[in-house]
Amino acid sequence: MTTRPYHQRIPEEILALSHERDQLRRRGQYDRADILKQQLEEAGYIVKDNPRGAHLVILPSIEVDGKLYRTARHLPSLLDEADSCTFSVNILAHNNIEQTRHCVESVLRFAGDTDIEIILVNNASQDGIDLWADALKFQEPRLHVLHVTRTMGAAEARNVGLKQSRGRYILLLDPSLELTGDIFTPLAKTLEDSRIGITGLNGLHTDDLRHFEESPHLEVEAIDMLCMAFRRNLLGKVGLFDERYRYPHYMDVDFTFAIRNVGVKARVTPDLPLTRHPEQQDPRLSEAERQRLAKRNFYRFLGKWGEREDLLLDA
Repeated sequence: MTTRPYHQRIPEEILALSHERDQLRRRGQYDRADILKQQLEEAGYIVKDNPRGAHLVILPSIEVDGKLYRTARHLPSLLDEADSCTFSVNILAHNNIEQTRHCVESVLRFAGDTDIEIILVNNASQDGIDLWADALKFQEPRLHVLHVTRTMGAAEARNVGLKQSRGRYILLLDPSLELTGDIFTPLAKTLEDSRIGITGLNGLHTDDLRHFEESPHLEVEAIDMLCMAFRRNLLGKVGLFDERYRYPHYMDVDFTFAIRNVGVKARVTPDLPLTRHPEQQDPRLSEAERQRLAKRNFYRFLGKWGEREDLLLDA
């Protein structure tokens, strides 16, 4: 199986615009240069200046059910639209076609009478997910496929899916999970309680906002992103994921704290019929690099929430 090519070249007119900006900067005409920089960014490029002239980075474009959007900023948000179903199931895939296929097929198998849509974000995979997903979409109208041309950070890729979700509830599922029964009824029952803002399979506890461990209790400080569900309308108060999290560690804790910060609780929904398969690690990252990225995310979380002892359950 082969994948579609996603190679992009920078058009000559864009290169000419960047060269003109370089010349303006050398002449000290920074106001005019800033106008051209804005035009380049609107066209879908990050401008990185260096002593020899600007370096252009192509932003990822996104194809949604066959319609192409030049960059993520051009992708319309549907979050203000009325609910069109009960659950929007968000699955983020990256070079893990077998796990993604089992996850998606299990969702469709056990949805039963629950009105769902599946938002599958293919984060620039090169293993055939694009062709498989497009073929399945022809048979399954509940599936919406979003292809990203260049790999996005974890939070940015998740936000692409969130912005296209129109369910009353949003369910984030890791593709390593496979449903073995109905998870939608118990999750919806938990979230029917207006005091609860977020729920899921596993909860995390902390005594000091620095060390987190899996909790045996129902009410928790944070919900693990393997399986995380919340009311879509909360995003209007909370916002989306913090896109500075390019690596997923602590991203779920940060988001849960943002939800709890508006006055609702995080509560585990126990005994969900789910099987977890071994997680597939990105082979491009060494263990040392994973630890470095996780530590950087930890300090990002700490800078935002490290003094919020009022969010500790035992405080």
